[in-house]
Amino acid sequence: MNIYDLLRLMVKKDASDLYLKAGVPPAVRIHNDVIRLEGEPVTDAQIQEAARNLLTDHQWRMFEDLSELDFAYTMDGKIRFRINLFRQQGHIGMVARHVADADLSFTRLHLPPVIQQMAELPRGLVIITGATGSGKSTTLAAMIHHINSHFSRHIMTIEDPIEFVHVDDKSVINQREVGYDTASFQNALRHVVRQSPDVILIGEMRDQDTMMTAISAAETGHLVLTTLHTVDVFHTLDRIINYFPDYLKSQVRQELAMCLEGIVCMRLLRRKDGTGRVPALEILRSTPSIKKALLEGEFWKMREFIAKGRDQGMQTFNQALLDLYNQEVITFEEALFASSNPDEFRLNAKGMFTGTDSITIYKTSGTAS
Repeated sequence: MNIYDLLRLMVKKDASDLYLKAGVPPAVRIHNDVIRLEGEPVTDAQIQEAARNLLTDHQWRMFEDLSELDFAYTMDGKIRFRINLFRQQGHIGMVARHVADADLSFTRLHLPPVIQQMAELPRGLVIITGATGSGKSTTLAAMIHHINSHFSRHIMTIEDPIEFVHVDDKSVINQREVGYDTASFQNALRHVVRQSPDVILIGEMRDQDTMMTAISAAETGHLVLTTLHTVDVFHTLDRIINYFPDYLKSQVRQELAMCLEGIVCMRLLRRKDGTGRVPALEILRSTPSIKKALLEGEFWKMREFIAKGRDQGMQTFNQALLDLYNQEVITFEEALFASSNPDEFRLNAKGMFTGTDSITIYKTSGTAS
């Protein structure tokens, strides 16, 4: 097994991920499907040799100490990968993700205009959420690329690891990698405000300290872009609030109401024509109604506000799915599988929409409102 040949093969096959596990042949993920490659099972020795070829001595020592490691690797001077090494049942495992050197324009990535509007905000907190592989990092990279191309700002990023490397254009960009340029997110965030940034990108809000620092930085006049591994708007807000003890929850809601500008929840779906994947987005923007619901902890009201806020760039997942289905970008089955509320989506696809008074309203247009 040659790791470099496998990495080149995954790029050739347009695979997003490569999986190496001892005792079975390698596998790749293509358009959400994990496909086993033909060939001999991979051995422990081969995976260890692959890891040693990709890692520096310092990185290998870190992996031996921690039994897991995130790192970025560039092959042939241009092909970039995000790689995770880990141990499982006494064996070394490896997952490599291809960080495609793609056009980072919002149009090319099928991101709506509201994402550009968020990137152009002078201050506030914007959270991109979704499962691993849903497009969070690419969306953040597109936002940074847009800022860099159009505005003269100082951008500080704290990432684990650095996936997209940005070259200064109109902005000055400093990218710090956890474990190499800084010991931790907490250490980097402790000093970031003193580095005079206009934009702060935090690769992931992982704990209470990171969340509080992100909120504080947004409150003090910075644009803060970050991510969470959550599935929708409700769970995103619930996750943030519940990271804090009960006596702080009211304060955190107040601070979020002041600084939160948007939440974008992402899911990547297979295209109907088989040419790749397309994002479906649930989007929340800060409005007086959203702020009031956040202050009062009435998150359940937000779904109604989001559904009625399409003129402000908001939409629920089912609205996004229905748009893609009506445009024949995705199949009905794919939309149904991705929906958080498939029963409601079935009704929506037939032109039936449930109002806030729980009375079913019939529409002749067949499109979401």
